[in-house]
Amino acid sequence: MKYHDYHLKSYSVCDFGKTITLHLVYPDSTKDESEIRFSDVVVHDFIHTGGAIITDIFETELSKISKELENGLVEWAGKFGGLAYYDGDLELCKAKLEKNGCKIWTICSAIGFEGIIIAKSKK
Repeated sequence: MKYHDYHLKSYSVCDFGKTITLHLVYPDSTKDESEIRFSDVVVHDFIHTGGAIITDIFETELSKISKELENGLVEWAGKFGGLAYYDGDLELCKAKLEKNGCKIWTICSAIGFEGIIIAKSKK
């Protein structure tokens, strides 16, 4: 699994949103590709996917996420519903997600793209 400086060629959402795969390609190469698959996805949020050059994908414990991200999750749950275990108490929701093996990954990019995924695994 390679990703640093790879371009986000595309991503796919399958299994009714439970699997997200990032399809990456190294610049000027159609043969040097990589895929990163997230399984048992609870929620994802991608902003500005066009032209994304991935610089980092890091895992954070749900209990240690930033206030900004917490606010974003609450807003997302309010707009779209369906955030697992969320019933108005974000701390309880995070504890239940962690207890069920979920983690949060932040995807960083050199150009505009921002992404987060809460899921059980990354391969």
